[in-house]
Amino acid sequence: MDMLWLAAHYPQWALQYFCYRNELNQSAEVLLYDPKSLHVLALDAGSHKAGVTVGMSLSTAQSLTPSAMLAEFDASTNQQASDWLCQWSYEFSARVVPLRCALVHDAHKDGQSSAKLHVDEFVCNTLLLEVSSIALIFDGIDKLIEQYAQRAKTYGLEVSLAIGKTPLAAQLLAQQSSVMAEVTQSESLNPDKSHALLSQLPIASLPISRFLRQSFLDIGVTSFAALCTLPDKELGRRFGPKLLQLLAKISGALPHPLTYFEPEETYLQKLSLLYEVELMQGIVFPLGRMLKEMASYLKQRQLAIQQLKLTLIYRDSERSQLDIIIQYPFAEHRSDNLLSLCRMQLERVTLYQPVVEMVISVDKFVPITIANDNWFGPQQAAQGQRSEKALRLMALLQARLGSDKVKGLLATSAHLPEESWQATDLSATSQEHRPVIKSLQQLSDLGHPTTGLSVGACRPSWLLTTPEMISIEMIELLKGPERLQTHWWQEPAICRDYYIASHQLGGLCWVFKDSRGFFLHGWFG
Repeated sequence: MDMLWLAAHYPQWALQYFCYRNELNQSAEVLLYDPKSLHVLALDAGSHKAGVTVGMSLSTAQSLTPSAMLAEFDASTNQQASDWLCQWSYEFSARVVPLRCALVHDAHKDGQSSAKLHVDEFVCNTLLLEVSSIALIFDGIDKLIEQYAQRAKTYGLEVSLAIGKTPLAAQLLAQQSSVMAEVTQSESLNPDKSHALLSQLPIASLPISRFLRQSFLDIGVTSFAALCTLPDKELGRRFGPKLLQLLAKISGALPHPLTYFEPEETYLQKLSLLYEVELMQGIVFPLGRMLKEMASYLKQRQLAIQQLKLTLIYRDSERSQLDIIIQYPFAEHRSDNLLSLCRMQLERVTLYQPVVEMVISVDKFVPITIANDNWFGPQQAAQGQRSEKALRLMALLQARLGSDKVKGLLATSAHLPEESWQATDLSATSQEHRPVIKSLQQLSDLGHPTTGLSVGACRPSWLLTTPEMISIEMIELLKGPERLQTHWWQEPAICRDYYIASHQLGGLCWVFKDSRGFFLHGWFG
């Protein structure tokens, strides 16, 4: 089966990503400008109606639209926007080719000395998805295209789509789709008809220099079909071999090597705030949007996080930034839980200056644990729900009190009760997944030695920090003794006989006797 490519042309993606990240409505007036030259790079429809044009000085544009919001073009934010487009497009194809930003590319091209015969092998602002291998999952290419277009619409993105048998053919058709008639647009999404539309493409749509375009127009060549009728030898001699390679890649005569998008092993997201935030409560709303975007990323890759770093950039660059480590001890991936635990931990943080930028980063991921207890019946489902609620409660307690105040317990290999456990982080406890041992036979079935273990041995729910001496008159011995002692090589040597006893004030307790007398060591719940 021949490969088919879906091209998505986003003419205003840099500006619209800014509006999406800051939850601006479609009627908002926004100007994207170059901070070096102070010229307008992109603008909304409202500003265009007011007379603002691309390339206009920022001061002139502001005089025409004084209420317009200003967005500074930043290369790192632009790369973040490109990665975001690729990440959600990755749900529709495993082969996604990132787009090239026209704003960056044009600036680079203007500085080239060989711009006269310049030829690109891509169309700017146009993403590529290989769809022939995944169409069946979406019940056909038509359904895939429909779902992709709907997803772009939910993000407030203006997009033109086209199908092609080669990457460049799809990109060129998508670029022209916005100015085509409605009937022709539908044909550009039909794999059987889109290839025929290539012959109608005007010379102006090809990714070639102005000099080349004008040269072809001067000799009466106005379309791609007319260009292809010219002798290859003459074209190569006059305009260089790169033009011939471009035409061959559009038609499929030459293969077109591509660099596919690969999700990063780490996660980084930045947000420049539209206003200065002086109170921590003001951080929560934009943070919620960032975490929602990260939750979508985690869901797509079936991952969860146990820790993220939130960096708050102060207005005064001389003051060091504030780095906050947010803990998720039981691995979280849902946006509401990510935000609620983060919000609690932020309540203990004080801002020393207004915040102008936020960054969240994650260096390590863990697989999502799928709760499948309900597969085995209502009783197991109820146990799974109780377990999840317990984990949720412990996570909330840790978020409220701090990770140093809430710990988990792990068993250690030691005979003495006070040495047979240790406090540990909740995340470490959650990774143990040890079954509850109810019998020596169950322990043996799991492959553990059972020699020397007392049958029916009981342990209390609560241990005293330090054993307390107790009078024999205050207790009634009910069961025992069970001898626990240190190994022969350990110092000091300790030997104890443990009993289950009834306390005269009520309740069952755990006591032991050694050479000094009886000691109270724990209580049964």
